[in-house]
Amino acid sequence: AFFLNSLTFVTDIRLAHPWLLYLLPVSGALFAYLYAYHGGLSSRGNNLVIDQGNGGGEKIPLRLIPLALFGTITTHLFGGSVGREGTAVQMGGALADNIAHLFRLDKAEREILVISGISA
Repeated sequence: AFFLNSLTFVTDIRLAHPWLLYLLPVSGALFAYLYAYHGGLSSRGNNLVIDQGNGGGEKIPLRLIPLALFGTITTHLFGGSVGREGTAVQMGGALADNIAHLFRLDKAEREILVISGISA
């Protein structure tokens, strides 16, 4: 609910202040920097999550959740065109994978949980 409500909120702000569009390149540069220097494996985004759902071995970093969430929210705020689904896939998959590691699930159980997180 937070994610969808946030997108509605920032879209309303952008529609009320069309000049925010001019700040889109600044926002893009900020998130490019964040992913390049602090994202680690998170920079692989959906590919990392889908690989994990297909039995990949790398743990999905928990930092993927705030990077994807706030990247999408700020892109919407400044008038960029991004979908909600990819962000939801990344957040659900990352959360599920980290829960699987927390409970020390085996590879098969982890894969099922990640696929469930992607589906959610």
